[in-house]
Amino acid sequence: MEPLHIETSFPHLANDVTIAKAQIESSGQLPPTDGLNRDVVLDMTMTYVLYLLKDNRTVQASQVIDYLVYGDDAEQIPLLYSAWLWLARMCLFIADEQYAIALGCAESALQQLTEYSSKRSEDFLALVASVLYNLALVHHSTGDNSRAAKELTHAQKLLERLSKKNEERFSAMLLYAVQASTLIIQSRNKQMHVLEHYQQAAELYMNQLESGDENLTREAMNSLVDTLKKEGDIMLEMGNSRNAVKYYTKALRYQKKLNVAMGERELQLSIGLSKALMRLINRRAAAEQLLTSLLPLARRLGASREVIEIENLLAGKSKNFNIMSLLKGIF
Repeated sequence: MEPLHIETSFPHLANDVTIAKAQIESSGQLPPTDGLNRDVVLDMTMTYVLYLLKDNRTVQASQVIDYLVYGDDAEQIPLLYSAWLWLARMCLFIADEQYAIALGCAESALQQLTEYSSKRSEDFLALVASVLYNLALVHHSTGDNSRAAKELTHAQKLLERLSKKNEERFSAMLLYAVQASTLIIQSRNKQMHVLEHYQQAAELYMNQLESGDENLTREAMNSLVDTLKKEGDIMLEMGNSRNAVKYYTKALRYQKKLNVAMGERELQLSIGLSKALMRLINRRAAAEQLLTSLLPLARRLGASREVIEIENLLAGKSKNFNIMSLLKGIF
């Protein structure tokens, strides 16, 4: 998926800062603001943030955004401005592949939008569509294509509606959404073909287990565990969490016959199971408990990648649920 076209969602400013914008683009710096009205300074700073983002000066952009959203005057910033700043911050974390923090930014942006009164305005809908697009990008990147597809569908509908009234502003972002939808559909079709392959392989290995040959049986069981994990991974990506739970559970059961001790293979299977449980409303507590118990194992094994993954899952356990609730409130 293409990164969000951040300029599309930039809200209309309350003041004319054309001269300041020209100075920013000429010097690459924020012009002096001494003696200027606070609202004018804010509009100039918003323009400066947009410039920094477009110029790929991400460190400086992040510093200015943090100064605004965490500053003493943060509550006085207009809701649409604040929502856009959180969206911009989300873009920066997506670029760094810090998806759990990006979801937190989306949650903050949506909280601002839920409080905004004019929910049919162009700027409001542009921000909602952009947050949805970014959420789809996060979920596609983390293997949750089912959720990504739903978010893209909503984003695309909003962008189509907006493009009819303002094609110049929204046509590029609409094209991104259409291309992303095609990508996810193609990915889903590919997943279906791969799943069929693994299902056939699993049947073959099950037959080998029944052969009675001890060496062949152990080799078949090893292959079966890998195959069941792949099936669980695909089910998870396709949004079929219940079946994913079944595959991961079955893989763990066979793995225990191969190895009683908990190692990296057991850890990875258990993380997959936790992800699937996390997406089932009535199993989230079990998922959190399992992840908490896996964290010491991952650290003991020196599995740094898995440690980070578990910590991100625990940190983001409630974010998707909160985001869904906020979106329902908006729509």
